[in-house]
Amino acid sequence: MGVEWREALPDDDPAAVLGLVRRCLAVDGGLPVTGEPSFVARRYGGPGTVRIGAYEDGRLVACGAARPLAGRWALVGAVDPDARGRGLGGELLDRLMPAAGTVVQVETEALTPATEELFRSRGLRQVFAEDVFRLGPEAPLEWAALPAGVRVAPWGEETRGAFYQAYCASFADRPGFPGLTLEQWADWLVEDDFRPAASLVAQDADGTPVGFVACAEGFLVQVGTVPGRRRQGLGRALAVAALERLRAAGDQEVFLDVNVNNPASAALFRELGFTRVTRRARFERP
Repeated sequence: MGVEWREALPDDDPAAVLGLVRRCLAVDGGLPVTGEPSFVARRYGGPGTVRIGAYEDGRLVACGAARPLAGRWALVGAVDPDARGRGLGGELLDRLMPAAGTVVQVETEALTPATEELFRSRGLRQVFAEDVFRLGPEAPLEWAALPAGVRVAPWGEETRGAFYQAYCASFADRPGFPGLTLEQWADWLVEDDFRPAASLVAQDADGTPVGFVACAEGFLVQVGTVPGRRRQGLGRALAVAALERLRAAGDQEVFLDVNVNNPASAALFRELGFTRVTRRARFERP
């Protein structure tokens, strides 16, 4: 029996899509959260989403979705590792792109050379990429001192304003800085798995925020230092302090993302014992 394509997948069978995504995650690597039901549901479901699947002997071997997102269509897809090399990824993309129209963004949680070649063959160009790094429980943490005169405080109602100041000052010079308000940034940051005790803001003796680290369960969400405080060991000290607190909370395995245009941060985390797992990326059609 050959592959049977279905233009719409039943909304009452999320287990098949979740199982496929998790099989891909086990082989390709990536952030554990990308295999969680809520994450998969957001990528492959929701109002207006178009879903396509390929079945072989009753088993879902490829799945894709196009969902409306801020004036464009965001496309995602997965091909079972045991069914790769047969052109299913290309056919999946070719079936999804006409449904999405002309303004297309394709997302991948594990960019491989074959996937990149496929995207480029369809006229897509990379507009964003970040590497996923992992620190395992076997990696030792070397103590790192804060610069003289700097103190840290955890996340709380009385410190979140200082966190936001440190966030803006640390990242405003980075390409693509979104310019979120305090409330927008806090709403994005503080979710169910947020670790306030492991999230720290660094301040000078006069109270000026000079750096911060924000953490979720098993994840360093953001680490930043203001331009005038870089290359002084502050980022390293904040990262190590946060990692110690995450481990104390039971998070023995920790992940983080580093934008590919930030080699200094990548070098820092490699020095701390992190290893690169995979690359997340977005492609768009001009």
